[in-house]
Amino acid sequence: MSQSTLYWLFLLIAAVILGGFTVWARLLRRSINAQPMARNTIMDNMTGIAIVLDAQNRIMDFNRKAQTTLGLSPATIGAAPISLPPPWNDLFKRFAETQERKCEVTLDFDGAPHIYELTISPILDKHENTLGCLFLFYDITERKRAERALLHSEEQYRQLIDLMPDGVATYKDGRIVFVNPAGAGILGAALPAELIGRDIFDFVHPDSTAPILEHLQKSDASKERVSLEDLKIIRLDGQFIDMEATSQLIEVDGAALILAVFRDITERKQAEEKLLQLSRAVEQSPASIMITNTAGIIEYVNPRFSQVTGYSFEEAIGKNPRFLSTDKTKAGSHQQLWGSITAGQEWQGEFVNRKKNGELYYEAAIISPIIDARGVTTHYLAVKEDITERKKAQDEIQRANQMLTSQLEAIQLLQTELREQAIRDPLTGLYNRRYLDETLDRELARAEREGYPVSFMVCDIDHFKKINDSHGHQAGDMVLQNMATQLTSHARVGDIICRYGGDEFLVILPDVSAEIALQIAERSRKAFEEFMLVLENNDIQATLSCGIAAFPQNGTKGADLIAAADRAMYLAKAAGRNCVSVSQRKV
Repeated sequence: MSQSTLYWLFLLIAAVILGGFTVWARLLRRSINAQPMARNTIMDNMTGIAIVLDAQNRIMDFNRKAQTTLGLSPATIGAAPISLPPPWNDLFKRFAETQERKCEVTLDFDGAPHIYELTISPILDKHENTLGCLFLFYDITERKRAERALLHSEEQYRQLIDLMPDGVATYKDGRIVFVNPAGAGILGAALPAELIGRDIFDFVHPDSTAPILEHLQKSDASKERVSLEDLKIIRLDGQFIDMEATSQLIEVDGAALILAVFRDITERKQAEEKLLQLSRAVEQSPASIMITNTAGIIEYVNPRFSQVTGYSFEEAIGKNPRFLSTDKTKAGSHQQLWGSITAGQEWQGEFVNRKKNGELYYEAAIISPIIDARGVTTHYLAVKEDITERKKAQDEIQRANQMLTSQLEAIQLLQTELREQAIRDPLTGLYNRRYLDETLDRELARAEREGYPVSFMVCDIDHFKKINDSHGHQAGDMVLQNMATQLTSHARVGDIICRYGGDEFLVILPDVSAEIALQIAERSRKAFEEFMLVLENNDIQATLSCGIAAFPQNGTKGADLIAAADRAMYLAKAAGRNCVSVSQRKV
């Protein structure tokens, strides 16, 4: 047997995915001259890059993937690998003395880094003499990118939940399952671990026990969000605090839990909560090879097939590949497969097969007919890759993202509701003094920077105590609500309207002079005067008095401007009420 024939024979034996045809040829006692045809089919259907070097470290062969990726041509045969384009020439120079190796390498080309799993396998003759070596490159760039993305996302979400300012906890059967650091701090714990497994009623003041029980029952029965205010809570250090909370029944991994977002209302911390479960991406497996006759009977499988399926070479030979199949494979796949390959065409698709131990796994397969020199199909070649871990990673990422999206939406809604409750007057719906304290300095700083006036209008209902005393507090509340309506109806989007005291209201008008503010106040005053509150036994008609001060004429500080407008309002009352007075005090 010539050296050239030995080269091809042991090349097919050494390469993981080229071993099949040699066994097939021995089984059928075909001429060795048929080996190049099968070798070409096997090499060209590989998903990775394959390059063969001889003993003198010259290029002897390469597959279609290597040709398209490196731009090789027949003229490359016999050339030294250092003649390849960068960065491939440097890589072959680095591994010039390597006989056998498996590692990961990173190559920069096409303007981006590519990560490959490199396997170097020696090609030996029957006397164990080295004829050359086979270089196999499998592109694992996307898998590595997915792994980094998962780790980055997981770390981001862990940091986010640890940095949330509001307390977040989940509990089941009355016992704490999870609490974030903010929640642990609110309840007086140094670390969240101190609270895990504790009964929630360990922290409930006796005065709040009944509302909490009712709260839990509502959450369980309605499956809807339930809010509680003015709860009395006992911290671990024995300190009493007032708390408000919102909770909802949720399901995590099939388990029903109560999700609670809570805050110490004396400090008004923001609420956020997020539960995160992200999965890991795993490595792809090298391709396995299967050769069948035209009747679909297996004549050869390579060692990787046995590693993936658990079936030995002897157990697979003589069987139809459908002994691996399950009803999980997409309907019609096998019919499409046979329709394509019997017509002389290549087929690509996926299978859900079953291993010898009963475990399911996913395969991406390329199946091609092997055609002899006469154009007759003699066999079928299947090159398959185990993509089970990739499928699992995709499913877990999708499930985790869906869960995360749902939880973020719920937290954002809860956060918005708590924020509105913190800055709104519950009776009139207007802003309260807390909101005024947060925004006033900022508004005046912007006005000073941009050079526009800001008018302050303080309005007070005339004889409001008399209304309450004569008609009751419910009627008084209706008068206050009407007052809020009238002020709001004459306001712009950027105006700030607050309930400043019991029956006293403050309107801040950016970019409005005192003269224009006087017109606005007059419209509100007249509209309020014309409104008649119809009651069952009596009708109520109220009036209001307003005082106006302007920045910067009457002051540059918020407190000074409010005081100036308040003094002007009292001047209006002294002038007979139901009128508007503008501050004449100059800074």
